[in-house]
Amino acid sequence: MGLSIDVHGLKLTYDTFPVLDGAEFKIEKGDLVALLGANGAGKSTLLRCISRILQPTGGKIILDGRDLDKLNSRETARLMAVVPQETTADFDFTVEDIVMMGRFPYLRRFQKESREDYHIVKRAMEMTGVLHLAERSIATLSGGEKQRVIMARAISQQPEVLLLDEPTANLDIGYQSMLLELAARLNREQGVTVIAAIHDINLAVHHFSRFIMLSDGRVLAAGRPEEVITPENIHKSYGVPASTYRHPLHGVLQISVARGRDSEREPNRGPLVHVIGGGEEALPVLELLDQQGYRLSIGPVSAQDSGCRFAHFHNLPVIIVPPFTSLDEQHREKHLEMLRSSDAVVVPPIAFGEGNLPIFDEVETVLREGKPTYIIDFEGVNDRDYSGKAGELMQRLVDEGAIALEILEELPSLLFKNGGLGDER
Repeated sequence: MGLSIDVHGLKLTYDTFPVLDGAEFKIEKGDLVALLGANGAGKSTLLRCISRILQPTGGKIILDGRDLDKLNSRETARLMAVVPQETTADFDFTVEDIVMMGRFPYLRRFQKESREDYHIVKRAMEMTGVLHLAERSIATLSGGEKQRVIMARAISQQPEVLLLDEPTANLDIGYQSMLLELAARLNREQGVTVIAAIHDINLAVHHFSRFIMLSDGRVLAAGRPEEVITPENIHKSYGVPASTYRHPLHGVLQISVARGRDSEREPNRGPLVHVIGGGEEALPVLELLDQQGYRLSIGPVSAQDSGCRFAHFHNLPVIIVPPFTSLDEQHREKHLEMLRSSDAVVVPPIAFGEGNLPIFDEVETVLREGKPTYIIDFEGVNDRDYSGKAGELMQRLVDEGAIALEILEELPSLLFKNGGLGDER
């Protein structure tokens, strides 16, 4: 099961504009491939050429050693199924009628559908969660329901190649995951070669093992996630700066793009806020303050910390220390200097352990000197305390003038009102 696809120098021109400009790659039998690239990069056009909806103006597509142009439409329909971006319903067919259309390549003229055909169609509707809609008119369904019906039709075709063109566009996050996992299951259990044009890179990396990134109608990169999804390639294809990292829960490669961060954006000019520590808990704080226009400094953090990656991506001052070690005197002095140069200090809802408690000696020093200091989720400190000492320490900071917040969203308004910061913005 599954077919290989060789694309050689594929070209397609609309009027005089080249949409595909010599695209070239090979997909092996049973590959699970995501097509990536900015709008207009050629993803949908490439899939339409492979499915024979469009006729290329140059180059060749070889399907398992056979020239695609030499196959008739029935042969092609038995080998490949397509789930397009959009589906229009011009006729009042039922859902079952639409899914049964996937069996047409296997029926002779005027031949009736067999019991086996109905079994295949029922199973396809079960797999896509539309069996309960079998008697409904396709015209009465939502966009997401129609998309699942078309996926069921493709499954009933029993293809060796499944082409998905932005298949999750009209689906909520639950059905997005279900549909892509279904495609991965067909690949895993039946060896179906799957090629999908995907808009959401972070969604794609959860379900696909191979990637092809297009840019201006050509293949920019092809291979494993680490080879294709790089900051350099993302900038070339999408035109935006990005950073990549491993998700802390599942380890899957992810990308982060700075909203509105480009060469034309003015740098932040607000008061300088120092955010203590790092980790995933600090990222919402950093993002919010960055969007509010504050300048930021971060630390202490390790080089592997997500806060450190945020600092490097935004070119922010950061104190980097070796992981699982206490601050030495040099780091403590640098930390104190950074705290004193800031206009305010923020403690995110981080976890507390013996390793990071000493950094609050410097926080307490600047607090006593009058530095506005804010502790987010003060009530939850004990739930995040693995030292048994943080609750008492945070309470002492509050007694000495630190401001306790219940939720992060309170922070911008308090920063604006307290310590004279609002006058400087």
